[in-house]
Amino acid sequence: MVEHDPDDRWLTEETFEAEGISDGIEFIYGADLEDFIQDPDNRPPLIILSMNAQPFNGMDLVRRIRERQGFETVPIIVLSESALPDDVQATYTAGANSFILKPDSYSDALFKIKSFINYWFHTVVLPS
Repeated sequence: MVEHDPDDRWLTEETFEAEGISDGIEFIYGADLEDFIQDPDNRPPLIILSMNAQPFNGMDLVRRIRERQGFETVPIIVLSESALPDDVQATYTAGANSFILKPDSYSDALFKIKSFINYWFHTVVLPS
């Protein structure tokens, strides 16, 4: 997970742990993700990133990930504070699989994170 906001990182990490999904979850910055995936053995099954994935914006980082061999099918989920139609469209055009509006309250955050976990970890079948 690439998230610049420490509060968002903390809430997400705590919710993942409460739902029993804490193994293998890394919380890093955009530049760290690029360094991490330089090694072909470091292919995460799922990437969650903020639209403000410092030092890149989310769309640039999505494009850069999609250009890497072996990352064409890794699901990329983008979190954003913007629901502008142009931002949503540009994110999908860049290659994201999902666009989620960041929650605006604690209860909304819990609902969205739990819904996310249910879908991506218990419902969908991901490519290996």
